[in-house]
Amino acid sequence: MCRANKTILVTGFSPFPGSPVNPTEMLMHRLPKRLGRKHRGVSFVFEVLPTSWAGREMETARLRRSVKPDAIIHFGVDGTRRTINIETRAVNQAVRVRPDAVGVSPRQPELQANGERSRSSTLPARALLEAARSSGAPVRLSNNAGTYLCNATLWDSIGSGIPSIFIHVPTLPKGKIDTRPSLPCVEDAAVRILQETARRLQSS
Repeated sequence: MCRANKTILVTGFSPFPGSPVNPTEMLMHRLPKRLGRKHRGVSFVFEVLPTSWAGREMETARLRRSVKPDAIIHFGVDGTRRTINIETRAVNQAVRVRPDAVGVSPRQPELQANGERSRSSTLPARALLEAARSSGAPVRLSNNAGTYLCNATLWDSIGSGIPSIFIHVPTLPKGKIDTRPSLPCVEDAAVRILQETARRLQSS
């Protein structure tokens, strides 16, 4: 018999240097209006994480303790991407030449001293890819979550033992000839991803 009252923690990020408008922050306000707080008996908790090394770590740890989620789906923006990217792994690296929103860089080049080189995402990336593509949005799998806060957040969540994944979205398109997906398009893909995760949780 399936356990009731399962919960998915869904996060985006606040703006940071280079991205004064973060579409994932906007998603965290839009998705509850589309999905409500529950789907197929699974509850959603939507949160915006601070884009600082210390704040991100403390806030995600606090949310894992207080929410006690059965799955975690992080959303973040990457200005170099032209499509939505579902990340399949996090690496044990932290870029030190790119400060966070409060001007701080990580203390060391590794997220975990003497830790493993990488961690694989623990939600089914391929199934979520197909769900997102069913919305008509351009979506790909990626094995490069970078070495900034997005990668670090995924690293921590995988390490917590809670099934987790990270979704990178592009910055918002500028003008009619810009091929990056619009915010409504990204939102539609995000809805499909969350619905598929809820379905799998409820049937597990």
